[in-house]
Amino acid sequence: MTKKDRSLSSRLSLLRCENYRLPELEERLGEGFAGIGFDRTFLRGRRVLIKPNLLSASPPETAIVTHPEFFRAVLRFVKNGGGRPILVESPAFQPLKKVLEKTGYGRVLEEEGCEVADTRETSTLFYEEGRGFRRFELPKALFEADLVLNLPKFKTHSLTYITGAVKNLFGFIHGLAKSRWHVRAPSRETFSGFLLDLYEALLNGFEHPKPFIHVMDAVLAMEGEGPGRKGRPKKVGAMILGEDALAVDALAVELVGLDPRKVPMLLLGRERGLGETLLERYKLTHLNPGDFEIKGFQPSSSANRFDLGHWPTNTSFFKNLFIERPIPSEQRCTLCYRCMAICPAEAIERAANGEAVPRYDYGKCIRCYCCMEICPEGAVLLKRGRLQWVFGRS
Repeated sequence: MTKKDRSLSSRLSLLRCENYRLPELEERLGEGFAGIGFDRTFLRGRRVLIKPNLLSASPPETAIVTHPEFFRAVLRFVKNGGGRPILVESPAFQPLKKVLEKTGYGRVLEEEGCEVADTRETSTLFYEEGRGFRRFELPKALFEADLVLNLPKFKTHSLTYITGAVKNLFGFIHGLAKSRWHVRAPSRETFSGFLLDLYEALLNGFEHPKPFIHVMDAVLAMEGEGPGRKGRPKKVGAMILGEDALAVDALAVELVGLDPRKVPMLLLGRERGLGETLLERYKLTHLNPGDFEIKGFQPSSSANRFDLGHWPTNTSFFKNLFIERPIPSEQRCTLCYRCMAICPAEAIERAANGEAVPRYDYGKCIRCYCCMEICPEGAVLLKRGRLQWVFGRS
């Protein structure tokens, strides 16, 4: 299969959106789609996949999930344009039905009417030009879609520095199958490379390439130890739209004042020609990052971590000295063992001898922080390596 010649629009929409009131969301969406040159008549009669971030069964105010009213506004945009909306998402651990109920999506789906794809029904997408990974098991609904609207939540991330438009596509992988990818790509750099392989396959691997538009919820974002319960909600008041996932992520990083040099997906993605992260090459419609005043947005404490892809940094000795490790809190842990179920390296065992927390084998731990991401109690903390201070790591 040869690579499809599919150029991405060089326009990005950055809009101020101060709250989740539906009239404001709908108005901003209309402006944003117009700003990137989207022809709304394209929706008529089309199957439109809508992919939010539904990491866990968490209330919207925690900023863990794409806000349900943000999703409702996009859903209405599709329906009012004559499209057939289909929600697709596969939480890493919890059943989708429970997540929909707890996040407020269940009510929106009932009130608005929207099909929900069964992500257990999969087909294989094979893209021979992938750098490291070429075969992906993805929902059948994705193969049948005419358009994909990706609705990432902008959050910090303990492994990939940020999670945005590119990272949200990982949610197409069904449930606990996600953890197996962390074993195959254990380091920050290799996992970012895998995400870019997936992104490139989605852009170019289908027999008939389908458009992707990324609509980022940065109204209430997340800072700190994201993307789960340990992160902190942070008001940003923005919505970002674009066809280029890398550009959308780069714009969000600049907007909140984070360091783009610490986002491997941006560096590697531009190097591979998958998108443009130099924003001066884009036409920004409506607003510029300088029109916002976002102060003190904090990355994860693991932002300066070493890459673990090569010896000696991938040895347990090195990791335990220089890399943050996940530590369960006796005060918060309820021994639900979701951390053990999701751990791709099988480094977590049940508590023994009356202990209050699961046992971690840090020799096996690959520092993917899935346990921290999935913990419903926010009970997994990061502890600095004993000699981390030697290299000035904060």
